[in-house]
Amino acid sequence: MNDLPLQFPWLSRPNLGLQGRLTILAIVFVLEKMFLDRFVDFDNAQLVQGLGATVRQSYHWGSRVLVALAACIAVFAVVRGEERLLPGAARLRELAIRPRWLLAHLLLIALLVPLSALLFQDGAALLPFGLIAALTLLCALAAGGAASLAMAPGQLWLRVMRNLGSGWLYAAVAAVVGVCTWQWSLMLWAPTATLTFHLVQLVLSPLLPALSIDTDNLVFSTDHFAVQVTQYCSGLEGVGFMLAFACAWLLYYRKEYIFPNALLLLPAGVLLIFALNVLRIAALFTIGNAGFVEVAKYGFHSQAGWIALVAAACLMAYTSRRSAWLSKAALRAAPAETVENPTAAYLLPLLAILGSGILARAASSGFETLYPLRLIAAACALWLYRDRWAQLDWRFSWRGPATGVLIFVLWILAAHVLVPAAAMPGQLAAMAPVARGGWIAARVLAAVLTVPLAEELAYRGYLLRRLVSGDFESVRFQSIRWPALLASAVVFGLAHGPLWLPGIIAGLAYGGLLVRTGRMGEALAAHAITNGLIGALVLFGQQWQLW
Repeated sequence: MNDLPLQFPWLSRPNLGLQGRLTILAIVFVLEKMFLDRFVDFDNAQLVQGLGATVRQSYHWGSRVLVALAACIAVFAVVRGEERLLPGAARLRELAIRPRWLLAHLLLIALLVPLSALLFQDGAALLPFGLIAALTLLCALAAGGAASLAMAPGQLWLRVMRNLGSGWLYAAVAAVVGVCTWQWSLMLWAPTATLTFHLVQLVLSPLLPALSIDTDNLVFSTDHFAVQVTQYCSGLEGVGFMLAFACAWLLYYRKEYIFPNALLLLPAGVLLIFALNVLRIAALFTIGNAGFVEVAKYGFHSQAGWIALVAAACLMAYTSRRSAWLSKAALRAAPAETVENPTAAYLLPLLAILGSGILARAASSGFETLYPLRLIAAACALWLYRDRWAQLDWRFSWRGPATGVLIFVLWILAAHVLVPAAAMPGQLAAMAPVARGGWIAARVLAAVLTVPLAEELAYRGYLLRRLVSGDFESVRFQSIRWPALLASAVVFGLAHGPLWLPGIIAGLAYGGLLVRTGRMGEALAAHAITNGLIGALVLFGQQWQLW
């Protein structure tokens, strides 16, 4: 297949090395697997017997293993290094992404949608089952091959596969064990919940002499309140998040840590998050028993787990990098040495919003009455680092507001499809007029001022440039290529929950405007205009689902 003439500058000079191309392939395969699963009814695999059941189960688990294998190979390639896998890898950065193979990959994925649905269809099919299975397998393999050839020529991939050596075996073992562990972990929910129940009992019994225990149903109760420790309270979800964070942290900062000492962070993180989960359940019961039932049921129950997870991750990161037994930097650093950290100026305002939001929701009874805390926390963080971020170019022209209006229209159209309509929250409507007006004013000010500024500093000022260089402040916005722009937009979009797709488009628009003009003011103006128009529609159009 001959390549099309290079008509797309963002494809012709991607500035992507081997690690970047492998990482993109792994992310694409994971997202496409999640996309294809939406069209498949896997429950039918449990109802069919014989060859059909074997084929369907093989497709279900085989595709998971293959996707996991791609992700593992990408990780192993990052650890091993480009030059060891591909001598002269620097030349790869000049190779274009080949659009014809990319188009072929997209067409094959589109063809897999009906084939995957037919493979798990209940009842008579339009085509013989054997033909459907064969076509599905061929299309899946062809799609993977086309995506790989879009990123680099086949001869290059063959050389990489030969140089990976035993890494293939390690990656395959990691992929199979990872997929099987996920399935086996489901069997641990019940016994882990029982262990959690008994540990919570040890914490509560000295504090509440009137505590009643139902061991069979894992229920704590008093005359005022009762809590059942279900399998979802076992803490395994938090353990999984903590393991993922710790592994990613050690991989990213692998050059700064002392191995194998640093591997002890994995079991230490697991034990810490499990202990915090026990304390979380004990605290929830104590709050409810004290008479704050609504706060325990809604705010604390939904947010305390995230508070514990964030606290554990921050504690692990902070202490490990300051331990001379774990960190090379701490071992070399002089006791009085202090280094200014420019990252804080860009990330702390957004972290202040997220942290205060978690605390506000934890203290709520279903409605975030304390939302003004977000405005106050962000304003304090922005003021603290005002000298640092004020050095950026905050000028803007008509492009910023115009882009903001276009994103607003797109946002409303997407929200109409993705988010159900909602009226003003009952607790807000029940507030006294002065309190309600103060809450709405804080919400509008945050949406137009602090939130756009904090998010632009974090996603565009920091992340967009940090993806290019560790010394991110030295990176000119106009020099940033499309991979960094796309990655930062995806992270920005995923932070917007069900509206992740318009969020990604908004991130591309704001970031593209910044890269084109070099002015943070353009992106900020667009972001603020979008949020301001959404706020106006909420207040004057009664579209409260948008907040």
